[in-house]
Amino acid sequence: MSKLLPTSYSGGIGGIGGIGGIGGIGGIGGIGGIGGIGGIGGIGGIGGIGGIGGIGGIGGIGGIGGIGGIGPFSLITNRDGIAGPWAQPTDGAGNTLRPTANSIDDLALIEFWDPAVRTSLVDFELHTNLAFFVDTDGATPAVSAWHVDSSLNGGTPTASYNELVQFTRPSDDIFQDPSEDELDQLDIVANYIDLRPDRAEEIVSQLGVPIPFLATIDFLRPDRTPWTLELLAAALRLAHFVEMRIKHALAVKRPIEYSPQIQPIITTPGHGSLPSGHATEAFVCALVLKALLDKSSNPVHTHALHSNQLLKQAARIAINRTVAGVHFPVDSVAGAMLGSTLASYFVIRCAGGAYDAMHFDGSNYAPDLDFLWTQVFNVTPNNDISLDVANNNHFVSLGPQAVQGKESPLSWLWEKAVSEWE
Repeated sequence: MSKLLPTSYSGGIGGIGGIGGIGGIGGIGGIGGIGGIGGIGGIGGIGGIGGIGGIGGIGGIGGIGGIGGIGPFSLITNRDGIAGPWAQPTDGAGNTLRPTANSIDDLALIEFWDPAVRTSLVDFELHTNLAFFVDTDGATPAVSAWHVDSSLNGGTPTASYNELVQFTRPSDDIFQDPSEDELDQLDIVANYIDLRPDRAEEIVSQLGVPIPFLATIDFLRPDRTPWTLELLAAALRLAHFVEMRIKHALAVKRPIEYSPQIQPIITTPGHGSLPSGHATEAFVCALVLKALLDKSSNPVHTHALHSNQLLKQAARIAINRTVAGVHFPVDSVAGAMLGSTLASYFVIRCAGGAYDAMHFDGSNYAPDLDFLWTQVFNVTPNNDISLDVANNNHFVSLGPQAVQGKESPLSWLWEKAVSEWE
């Protein structure tokens, strides 16, 4: 399931309804009141475009009625009392005075725009450079997302395509072995049921976005790191945008559809199971945050222990979805790969360079393979993180893909976030 940030939430961890009150999915309290980070809206759709209160929930000036909660008639009578006869400002020679016109497409203006506008600008830069294809010509159907580089040459637009991710759906036999002789994905989900009493509160708390949990590892607060939170929100929206299109195309069934004994402890989401949206978004956030903190002046942030904590947190969120009964382990493996690839792509779109395109080949996934983050990722002593392609034949590298470097709202936001950690 995917889950998106509310425009503003405040209070401690635990502002969540019980199981069965899952109407408030996404309305998690958050640590330190992490507010409308980037302005992502409700569940299942990005409501943030046009409906954002902004970081900390600032809507308008004060956000109620007129200005600062003052009613409009007070402002009308106040103006009548002080404005006097209409007159345009002029200089001593009688020439009218006016402000200097803003420059065209000036990145310096972004800081002054409403947070909803920044959200739209960033999302336009990210999403309009993506294309999606479904290939049913081969023996095994595949779906893929591509990065599109475009330019204007002599008034004529041109475009080139670089592959981003490709997915091949696993065989139905890995989910439920036809002979019931071998351990399969459904058996693994059943084996996790015993953890539910220990994990139930976590599972419900993690129905929303992963940021409050990552904020226990790194010092994230809306008053301290507003640009970092806005950057992470943009990464979450990218993940949601891509994962939902892949989920729809692959249309993998949920555990509840294979057995009436799974009995999930939360409502089963109303979309495809693979890749896991929670896994995708948790690893996107963790790895974008890791890339950002690689720029930090604090040596703790660049230590391998820091990376391990971020990966462990993302993995725990992913595994809890299997404990809850709504995801297979293979969904989390696919989501971790997608989250890692999108994180790399997102950072490259912000800062320039090349990302590694990846293929998740579900036809090579073993039925008895659980999700273990240490088998998915390599963390070097130098704190570099990469997918373990060598030991996972369901991961196929499609090679590095260069992206045209340019200044954009994305690069502007990245630099603002970096400055909070230097």
